[in-house]
Amino acid sequence: MTAPGPGTNAHYVVVGAGALAFRLTRALSTRFSGTVTVVVPDRNFRYAVEMDALDRVDLVVADRVDEKVLTAAGADRAVAAALVDQDDGGNVSLALLLREAWPELHVVVRIFDESLGRHLERDNCTVLSSSAFAAPEIVGAALGRLIRLPVQHRRLVAVSDEATPLPTRMVLFATAEDGTVTALPSDEQLRGLTPKVLLADAAEADVLPEVKAELEPDEDEVDPHRRRRFGEYVRTLAVTSGWNLLLAAGVLLVVVVIGATTMMLATGSSWGGALYEAVLPALAGSDPDHEANPVVKATQVALTVVSVAVIPWVTGVVVDGVVRTQRLLDAGSPLHAMADHVVVVGLGDLGTRIVRSLDRRGVPVVAVDMNESARGIAVARARDVPVVIGDARRAATLRAAYVDTAQAIVVVTSGGAMTIGIGFAARAIQRATPTQLRTVLRVYDRDLARRIRREIPDSAGLSSSFLAAPWFAAAMIGQEVKATIPYRDRVLVLAEIVIANNSRLARMQPDDVDLDGAMGADEEAVGRSDEGDSKSRLLAIRTKAQPGGGGGLMIEPSDGRFLHAGDTLFVIATTAGLRRLRELASTRQPV
Repeated sequence: MTAPGPGTNAHYVVVGAGALAFRLTRALSTRFSGTVTVVVPDRNFRYAVEMDALDRVDLVVADRVDEKVLTAAGADRAVAAALVDQDDGGNVSLALLLREAWPELHVVVRIFDESLGRHLERDNCTVLSSSAFAAPEIVGAALGRLIRLPVQHRRLVAVSDEATPLPTRMVLFATAEDGTVTALPSDEQLRGLTPKVLLADAAEADVLPEVKAELEPDEDEVDPHRRRRFGEYVRTLAVTSGWNLLLAAGVLLVVVVIGATTMMLATGSSWGGALYEAVLPALAGSDPDHEANPVVKATQVALTVVSVAVIPWVTGVVVDGVVRTQRLLDAGSPLHAMADHVVVVGLGDLGTRIVRSLDRRGVPVVAVDMNESARGIAVARARDVPVVIGDARRAATLRAAYVDTAQAIVVVTSGGAMTIGIGFAARAIQRATPTQLRTVLRVYDRDLARRIRREIPDSAGLSSSFLAAPWFAAAMIGQEVKATIPYRDRVLVLAEIVIANNSRLARMQPDDVDLDGAMGADEEAVGRSDEGDSKSRLLAIRTKAQPGGGGGLMIEPSDGRFLHAGDTLFVIATTAGLRRLRELASTRQPV
């Protein structure tokens, strides 16, 4: 096996033919200068064709992936392998095979099932979920909130230039007049550019919880048949029974009141006594009183005859209402009008995580899917999230989810045309509130997302593979990524880098971490053709904890302190800049 190190063209194996496999392969072969062999079922798949066109990338075509196929892909000489197919079972099977055949090989596995992932993640196996990384970004876009970046001593967030002004720390993305995007522009570059995405400080109430790189807790969770609140049940019973129950109860009440009034006038008894005499024959039937006067007898007979018809009617209405109420509660359909909620369309892996995330934050949610057996239906119902089954391209389905009063709609269906169609259909629904509907669409093509923003006001197009690929690439090269910051077709990563003993960064100044693509004399040995994109900025330093006490503190970068082996750097970087910093922070190899 080839040990990765500065100047080494490391080899990687990727199993998968989807969007994530393509973005990951492109990052490994270009930004991280590795050679990649991708195992695909068909060379003619869309993303397989795009991967085959990349330099330093080879394809191995196989219907069934086994040890022989993995050997042909170079697993025996690879630094790491990524299993990024959509099938959890297939990925787990291959991970176990790789662990048995090549125990030293680092394996990165894409998985959705949290409990299964925790059992698998040990030794040289890293378990990640693309939807887990994308969900916080999408939730933030839907709620119009900021995502906290996990730097421990500051509440750092990425904001656009259109957002409410916050104390700005640095410009992350800027654009030229022709739309060209520059990531982490230097002061000299910024003079001719327009800042678009900034790094800023925010108050605690302004942001969502920080992005986390691990799988979410497996809480689902809740028994779907647990006892519901009495008020919810009564409200649902009233909705399902409607006017029938009111009419039946009204008729019975009128009969009882007329009977009680007649008895009171005929017998001269009190109103309470007359009501008692009327209720008994009306509801339960009373024993005949042969001593009663003719008016009382006639009234009792009339009440008994009427009750024979009215009581079954009332009973039937109540029983029907109870049955329909239970059916609606079990189905999880919206039981009453909703407002200021978020509609999530598509309950696959990503949609399920979004529903969970919103529900955990106390945001009202309505889930929509056209397939009643979709993965997230059971999760939504278990959490008492209302569910609408139907085609969200139809106005009737969107109205059933109360899109007209929602604050946002999130569309994460798998089909591109369907996703766009739902976005336009939601826009066509007449709003019942003066606020505009925020629309978040799962769109792979960044140019298409930009065009959709022109057509649909207050919309955003995000791709789970675009957001997750840097995490997977960093995991394969052995570097921990804490968050991603996307803008158009570019992405920055927030990462932690530990300075190794005898590395280039040890005893250097914090300013030396701020790379602008120009190589210094000490870094020429790690030069690449993409060094112009090797940019990074230092945010904070966690000092090395000393055995005798002291250290272990989060500090701001300063000119008066050198970097030391054992320090942990918090940096924002391009993917090429992350790779370059990792090489500078690694132990220097003897010449």
